[in-house]
Amino acid sequence: MVLPSKMPQLADLDLLLSVESYGSVGKAAQAHSLSQSAASVRISAMERRLGLRLLERSPTGSKLTEEGEMLAKYARNLIHAARELLEFGSGSQSSRVKRLRVAASPAVSEHLIPEWLNRSGFSFGEARVEVRTGSVDTLQQLIRASHVDLAFIDGWCQAGSQVQKQFPDDLVTRYICDDKLAVVVGSRHPWATRPSPLTVQELASAQLVLRERGSGLREFTDELLGTARAPRNYIELPSSAAIKQAVATSQRVTVLNISTVRSELAEGRLHRVAVDQEMPAKPIYAAWSERRGLPEYARELVETAASKGSPMPVVEPGHKIKSNRLAEAEIATAI
Repeated sequence: MVLPSKMPQLADLDLLLSVESYGSVGKAAQAHSLSQSAASVRISAMERRLGLRLLERSPTGSKLTEEGEMLAKYARNLIHAARELLEFGSGSQSSRVKRLRVAASPAVSEHLIPEWLNRSGFSFGEARVEVRTGSVDTLQQLIRASHVDLAFIDGWCQAGSQVQKQFPDDLVTRYICDDKLAVVVGSRHPWATRPSPLTVQELASAQLVLRERGSGLREFTDELLGTARAPRNYIELPSSAAIKQAVATSQRVTVLNISTVRSELAEGRLHRVAVDQEMPAKPIYAAWSERRGLPEYARELVETAASKGSPMPVVEPGHKIKSNRLAEAEIATAI
């Protein structure tokens, strides 16, 4: 069979799927190492060959038309088949290079995935692991476009998100654990050794370091402190890493999710302060394509993540270092 001349190229179809994932021709072009103008020309040429309008372009980005979405559905199948063909041609199973493509919310990718990989059977000398990050919507798009094998999504990466209700029907999800919030101070803060729980009024009166407006952490903190009438004195920073640095070296206080501060708590650089009310938790889920399923290495990582716990000991003021098993049990309860 001779393919017709208007048959799209696989590379152009893959580019279209990237536009669907990123919502932008420019970002898709960057992912494919193209200039934005070159990517736009290739998609326009594909539209002319097929006689279809594939994209709705606007100053804020690009999205697929109804015809574009239909083409993308077929394109995903073609790209998946092409990848399988390449894997078949790469040699026997024993000679293949291990590859795992993972995506996650920022906190999970930075603080949890490295630990999960180290605790699994992976050897960094034998496996190629690629980790990407993004919002809930971006992670779902990466899965559906076959750009990743697996994603870990947490409820704190979007303000007001109810993660377990946001997954489309073509994705499989598995609950991993809950990520709880905590009030945290540096080792030099008087609250680091405080024996009694903190009141919300005291927290509201403290010198605070907060995440930027619009984040899930900021949303909760504002809601919590809104019940107190004390004036608030705070610094606003755009990342958890910046906040931890500011708190560790000052007399300031912050509210962060446990997953982002586990190593600092274990090493004694930061200290968790008890509060006189229950702090909320949001779930972390693993998600993958129902149609493609989970590759062996991705399945191994999910099982490791689901086991929870941390290998790191926890050091409390005035106490000896706890055993690894006890530390794992305590942190597993918190997250």
